Amino acid sequence: MTILKMNPDEYSISAEYAPLLLSLLERYNVSEAQLLEGMDTRGLPDWREPGGRLPLHQFQVLVKRAMELAHAPWLGWEFGATLTLSSHGFLGYAAMSSETLRDALDLAVKFFRTRGTIVDLQYFVEGDTAVIQVDELVALNDLAPFMVESLFSSLHFMGVKLLGELPMDGELRFAFPEPSYFERFKALVPVPVLFDCAYNQMRFPATRLDQQLRFADPRLARMAEAQCEQELATIKSPPKLLGQVRRIILGESGRFPAVDEAASELHMSSRTLKRKLQQLGTSYQKILDDLRKGLAVEYLAQTDMTVDEIAIQLGYSDASNFARAFRRWTGRSPSDYRR
Repeated sequence: MTILKMNPDEYSISAEYAPLLLSLLERYNVSEAQLLEGMDTRGLPDWREPGGRLPLHQFQVLVKRAMELAHAPWLGWEFGATLTLSSHGFLGYAAMSSETLRDALDLAVKFFRTRGTIVDLQYFVEGDTAVIQVDELVALNDLAPFMVESLFSSLHFMGVKLLGELPMDGELRFAFPEPSYFERFKALVPVPVLFDCAYNQMRFPATRLDQQLRFADPRLARMAEAQCEQELATIKSPPKLLGQVRRIILGESGRFPAVDEAASELHMSSRTLKRKLQQLGTSYQKILDDLRKGLAVEYLAQTDMTVDEIAIQLGYSDASNFARAFRRWTGRSPSDYRR
């Protein structure tokens, strides 16, 4: 396995989303001049020219300023709701003209890099449940809620557009803690929502994957896919080290490898692995703790496993050690959380 050299500029998002964010800010009486005031705009691409990319660090600054100026930390939910299929360029057109939802998701996964290389998109089926999963390629930290909320919000409204009225029988899972502002949105989100999970996931009945889309057009789909292929060829894929580390950690149920074991499996020294993870804004211990916390939350919320059984499953020698760790992660005991 070859781990490529980390290049911060490889983690970017299509600059076409910037003017769409500005349009949303106009509702809050925030102008472009206000948004850019005091920012270092050197090297910023022309937002209105197709093909431009915003490096992650510039996108983070824009989003942070946008939420501060609008006094709206929940802006991700609103931003996603404003996006149309055409907002996603040729990928949006390719998805819209696909025959089924499964076909559209196949294209979304294949060409997601044309829209951004900050997160990775995948989908799979677990039993009778289809799962759309968003994995960070670089630690997003404070940007995570905006990024994931906007993606899930956008996917929901695009799904309604493509399939017609949908029964609200899915579930949303977020890998970050519940934001303070979510309370005001809870009544507006028509499906169960879990926070502090192992992964960011949108879950819904798998039967929906084979539904026919309302705007299916094989000719347009082929044309849009060809354009996506051309775009994809110009965008370098950044290393998916975070995903590789997560898969190694979860590879053996009930036993979580130490950093030197993970490094060995990745054919590098533990020092190199630690350095690369630091470049991505995280650490091996944080990834391990986040996964354990996420699995604990899902076990407590979704299963009848006892606290003792969960402790063993997560590699703790006894329930008291697990309970102390869970309280450190969430501020609550496992029994309180389950209630």
